[in-house]
Amino acid sequence: MFAAAPGSAVAALRFASTAAATTMGSAAAATRAHRSLLHTQTAAAAAAAVAAAAEGGSSGSGMVMPTMPPFAIIDSTLREGEQFATCEFSTQDRIFIAKTLDKMGVDYIEMVNPMASAQAVKDLERIARLGLSAKLLTHTRCHMSDVKRAVETGVDGVNIYMATSGILRQHSHGKGIDAVAEMAAEVIKYVQGYGLEVRFSCEDTFRSDPTDLLKIYAAVDALGVQRVGVADTVGIATPQQVHSVISQVRAAIKPTTGIEFHTHNDSGCCIANALVALEAGATHIDTSVLGIGERNGITPLGGFLARMYTLDREHVKSKYNLELLAFLERYVAQASEVHIPFNNYVTGSSAFTHKAGVHSKAVMANPAAYEVINPGDFGIERRIQLAHRLTGWNAMQQRAKQLGLDISDDQIKAATTMIKDLADERTISVDEVDAILARLAQGPRVSSSTFMVMDTSTSSEEMRTAASMAAKAVSEYERAAAVAAVKAVSEARVDTRPTSALSVQGHLFDKALLNRLLDIVVDSPCDFQVVQLNVGEKNEYTSSAVLQLWAEKAADLSHTKEMIDSLVKANAPFAECTMSELDLDSLKELKASVLPTA
Repeated sequence: MFAAAPGSAVAALRFASTAAATTMGSAAAATRAHRSLLHTQTAAAAAAAVAAAAEGGSSGSGMVMPTMPPFAIIDSTLREGEQFATCEFSTQDRIFIAKTLDKMGVDYIEMVNPMASAQAVKDLERIARLGLSAKLLTHTRCHMSDVKRAVETGVDGVNIYMATSGILRQHSHGKGIDAVAEMAAEVIKYVQGYGLEVRFSCEDTFRSDPTDLLKIYAAVDALGVQRVGVADTVGIATPQQVHSVISQVRAAIKPTTGIEFHTHNDSGCCIANALVALEAGATHIDTSVLGIGERNGITPLGGFLARMYTLDREHVKSKYNLELLAFLERYVAQASEVHIPFNNYVTGSSAFTHKAGVHSKAVMANPAAYEVINPGDFGIERRIQLAHRLTGWNAMQQRAKQLGLDISDDQIKAATTMIKDLADERTISVDEVDAILARLAQGPRVSSSTFMVMDTSTSSEEMRTAASMAAKAVSEYERAAAVAAVKAVSEARVDTRPTSALSVQGHLFDKALLNRLLDIVVDSPCDFQVVQLNVGEKNEYTSSAVLQLWAEKAADLSHTKEMIDSLVKANAPFAECTMSELDLDSLKELKASVLPTA
């Protein structure tokens, strides 16, 4: 295990002071010197944290207490994210994402190689002129042509990489390790000549020979790079391997040199590996919004922040504007044509939704019982689901209290049983639950269990029999009242939301048209019902579908109809598609003829 030399933090400050002194002379040089100071403080703090852990970081109880190692975030949404399968950011997208990342507080923003296109150069130059607090980096090959173009764009640093594993050296550039080291030295010195920050990364670190790796890292470290890069390019590394490799690299370079860790999520270890890398001495973690990137992507920004939040909530809250995360993820999801998964870290639709009765009861008493993250810190609300067959009576009682209703526990229990039974038959809204509770509160407040609280040593058999009969009678009343409340609310159930019924006809199985049609309504904010589906016996026969849509907002309904109409028109030439809208009277007649009665 690598242990940092004593006084490494002091050494870092001395190194930074020297760097600042040698680059003075202009406002730009002074700014870079200040940024170098911040960088070396982060690197030295990480090295000191590793040293402290090596000396023994356990509590008196013998349990190892998790602590948050210092770190900086290099967000690569505008570089790695651009390599995601469906991502095609526009210039305005890049500017908006860069500004929002900066407002969130990320330390670095990495963008694509300027050699990618003429537009890549323009976007780099434009974002470099925005005056962001975050450092702007560009990611280039270890080629002189790449870095010559990079230094002209106004970026703060250049992230250089070159393959070092046997398989990539064979199929990528065909050069030996000594040649890689020579090329790296030439390119690094060129960038340093412009006073820019430099990182050199060994691509495919975890499939590279350890001896080769340490040789290259030591060589570029001697040249004075700000960071070396350790890259799990194919997502193969385990946490144990990450710890081992990072520890060896940390021991082979100066304590003031940063270690940037980049890991892919092919085997699902991104966030765990990022944390372990920091614990072993890494200083910088590459992330992207929603984890988008080549193949299965890289460490997700939100998931990584959530992991670090659990280690030091106040530090993460103070450094990063967490409330912007959900907004930024929605934007990136739309721009890259993906949907945010239901179980996404922090911002997924079910992340803070509690359903089971036991869970709901505990969370209502103390949210920390089942939550290690306070959703409010991320600008998100928790939800306690009430109207389902797993509902617990404690959740119902809590809801009644929120509504200011005085209903006994026994009445609540009876109503909960009825609601659970109804939930087995159809979806129940929270408004319906509220209406059921309100109807119960209008009647007399009774409690069958109170009749059974009796001192048997002093009461007669006759009294005990009478109490038992009274309890039974009140219990029957409680159940009857609950049945009546549920029935009344069900009968009064009228959906007043904007609605529309669409009839689509044509060769719906050509080009999987029906599937695409259903994808639109499933992904829309509308609720829907397939009222009728007539399928031709052969693909060339005409098929038809009738859908009814409901939405909370008329605009959502209109937008969904427009999307369906666009799909139909696009397929009309070869699938003979048409779409028409049914009036509600015709829809009612159709439903009566094709849908089963309740």
